[in-house]
Amino acid sequence: MGVSLPERSTTLADVGLPEAGSWPAGRERVLPGTRAWFLFFLVWMTGWAVIALYSLHLYDTRGADGALRVWVLALACFYLSLCNAFFPLPTTWIVMLAATDQAGLAVAPGVRVLLVSVLAACATVVANLNEYHLLAYLLHFGLGQRVRRTRLYGRAARWFDRAPFQLLVLIAFIPLPIDAVRWLAILRTYARARFAVAYFVGRWLRYLILAGGSLLLNLSTAQVLLIQGALVAGAFATRLGLYVLRRARPVPDATAR
Repeated sequence: MGVSLPERSTTLADVGLPEAGSWPAGRERVLPGTRAWFLFFLVWMTGWAVIALYSLHLYDTRGADGALRVWVLALACFYLSLCNAFFPLPTTWIVMLAATDQAGLAVAPGVRVLLVSVLAACATVVANLNEYHLLAYLLHFGLGQRVRRTRLYGRAARWFDRAPFQLLVLIAFIPLPIDAVRWLAILRTYARARFAVAYFVGRWLRYLILAGGSLLLNLSTAQVLLIQGALVAGAFATRLGLYVLRRARPVPDATAR
């Protein structure tokens, strides 16, 4: 992807925790900076909410079309900052909508696509870092210790450590909800700075394609919503099909020799 960063995964020893197989009884220590992160997240969300509400107020009182366009962008950033494993909301539609001629900022097309993709990627990074801190906090009550003692975790950790940064970039780019890789990075206490950069690169590339495609195809708001609806329906149909296949699989006869 053109980004060169150290590939060594942060080990448990780097953050003052014992290696797998030697975990002491009791809780792990809370991830350093957790309170500061949640304070930042609160300020971040409040800022976008204030911008969105003020823009909507200007539109209601003055009928300023530009204010409504700012509201759409602020709403997109607020919305995307919530989208993670805890709130698995669709993201395609809001990125494409913010780049359209109907709802996007009244600036040069290239500037609009770049601005939407960068801000949307930043919002997604915030959402995933919030997931990182929330899950790390929940794991410190003892679940993390039990998971790290399993053989499956050991195999997955060795696989992840081969190229963690590139793997996270790939997972962030492809439009598939592969949450397990992010959770593995959290269990590995992968450096938060590298985690953030990897997700920014992957999501920025994805959002750049979505925003650029929305602009080039001159999509309307209705068309954007139809595209998102089709994606949601396709994902639901796929999961339903897999469920049906699993249910239809014959159960082995326990008495058979």
